[in-house]
Amino acid sequence: MDRLTQIRCFVRTAELGGFSRAALEAGVKPSSVSRAITELETELGAALFNRSTRRLHLTEIGGAFLLRARRILDELEEARSEEHTSELQSHHDL
Repeated sequence: MDRLTQIRCFVRTAELGGFSRAALEAGVKPSSVSRAITELETELGAALFNRSTRRLHLTEIGGAFLLRARRILDELEEARSEEHTSELQSHHDL
């Protein structure tokens, strides 16, 4: 799974409070979301969540990474929006 998808899975899992909720929203199995986050944690060399059988909590590193991940996704969306607006303007000018 690509890094951007892993980051999106992480953000939604943190926001929704669980793998199952994030998976339901994305239309995938909870194991896929869990695997994406585990791969991301391995790449980062740090746990992002404290996991128990009933609860999922962000670690201190996970909380800091969540802030950065949201900024990354926001900036990506802003860049896409600017590009789309630029394309529309170019077509309009023709």
